[in-house]
Amino acid sequence: MESLPYLYFLEVTVIALPMIFHGVYGVYYAFLGSINTNRYSYARNWMYMLQRFTGVFLVIFIAWHVWETRLAKLRGVEVNAEMMQNIVDNPLMLIFYIVGILSATFHFANGLWSFAITWGITQSPRSQRFMSYVSGAVFLALSFVGIRSILTFAGIL
Repeated sequence: MESLPYLYFLEVTVIALPMIFHGVYGVYYAFLGSINTNRYSYARNWMYMLQRFTGVFLVIFIAWHVWETRLAKLRGVEVNAEMMQNIVDNPLMLIFYIVGILSATFHFANGLWSFAITWGITQSPRSQRFMSYVSGAVFLALSFVGIRSILTFAGIL
C-alpha cells in the first residue's frame, strides 16, 4: 500500500479530514445536542444514547489506533502485521480493540438507520422496521469480520 501514488494526500483528504469533522461535530452534538426524551420508542431511545456514547468512545479509540499503527512509522516503528500482533498480545489491548470494533460497527449500522429516517428514505413503520433488520445484519456481519480479524492477529484463531 505504501507504493500507491498520492497515498498520503488520499489518506488526509478522503479519510482523515472527513473523520475529524465527523468526530468534532459528533462530540459537540453528543454533549450539547438535545436530550432525547420520549422522541422514540424505549429501544430507540437506548440506540440514540448508545450512538452518542460509541461516538465519543470512537474518537478516543481511533486516535489511539492511528497513533499505534499509522503514525508508528514517524516514531521509527516498522509498520507490519507483527506490529499489530504485538499490540494485541496484551489482553487489555485486545479487549480495548474488541470494544472499539463493536463500537465502530454499532455506530455505523445505527447511523445507517438514523440516516434513512432523517433523510426520508424510510418513512413508513414497515420500512423503518425493515431498515432495523438491515442495520442489525450490517452490525452482525461487520462485527463478525472485525472480531475475527483481531482474534487472528492475537493468534487466537
